[in-house]
Amino acid sequence: MLAGRLVEDVDVLAAGALHLARRNSAVHGKRLALRAPSDLLMARLAALDPGEAEERGEVAAAEPFVERVGQSAWGALRNAMDGFAFAVEMFAGLVDLLRRKERTWPGAVWRQLHDLGTTALPVVLLLTGLIGLTLALLMGQQLEQYGASIHLATLMGVSFVREVGPLLTAVILAGRSGSAIAAELASMKVQEEVDALQTMGARESVFLVAPRLLALCLSLPFLALFASVCGVLAGLFVSVFQLGLASDTYFRILSEAIEPKDIGITIVKSMVFAAIIAFLACRIGLFTRGGSDAVGRATTRTVVSGIFWTIIADCIFALVLYL
Repeated sequence: MLAGRLVEDVDVLAAGALHLARRNSAVHGKRLALRAPSDLLMARLAALDPGEAEERGEVAAAEPFVERVGQSAWGALRNAMDGFAFAVEMFAGLVDLLRRKERTWPGAVWRQLHDLGTTALPVVLLLTGLIGLTLALLMGQQLEQYGASIHLATLMGVSFVREVGPLLTAVILAGRSGSAIAAELASMKVQEEVDALQTMGARESVFLVAPRLLALCLSLPFLALFASVCGVLAGLFVSVFQLGLASDTYFRILSEAIEPKDIGITIVKSMVFAAIIAFLACRIGLFTRGGSDAVGRATTRTVVSGIFWTIIADCIFALVLYL
């Protein structure tokens, strides 16, 4: 305390250190108070942070509404342009990976296929089977009242092959694989491993993004087809043991309801969903700034954004295909 009272002058470096300490305290919900600061110190702190003037009652005038709207629109446009540039670079890296134009880690795609696709199969089958069983029980109960139990095969086949299978699989992978991609890349970015790769001349779109994109685009269609089969089999279980229908009748009605183009649409939709999930997870992960808390926020943002944009894409597919 004696040394503090003997301080008569504060240079710019000391004022900057004090200003950083006050900002860090504010981030953690605390306030660093100053006892009898000199006018010179307050002037230098105010120069570093104009917000100090608000604490002394000098509140700046609010920006006009039109200016705020313009700034928000410009920020949204810049974000869209940055996203488009990242998407172009992502698919360019995928092309270079397929053409073997640039080297990447040995077995990177196979490792991502195992981590993002194969290990997700039990979860996808379990969830789709349970949801299919629940839907079949509800629809079978309603159809039985009108003597239309035979049409359960049509409802289960069309709903799972066209919509429920690919959409539910994409939602599961957005929460499981998307979060894993974002957390891994965000940790690499925070720990400056991505900067080290760039220093060695490696393109992050080839080394980091392309293997994950290719793995998701290959695994999600197969997972969606397995999920659709699992939902259809759940309908078969309800038809045989609750409604008393024969299995051959169920499969005959099912074959009449499902067309080959439905399976093709499922594959295309699944690949689009996979590209959306990979794009969001890689972009959010590679643009992460900060420490370990930023990694958690990036993971949460990836899951929410992945589910949101996947459902939006599915609605667009429905409007285009069924209107």
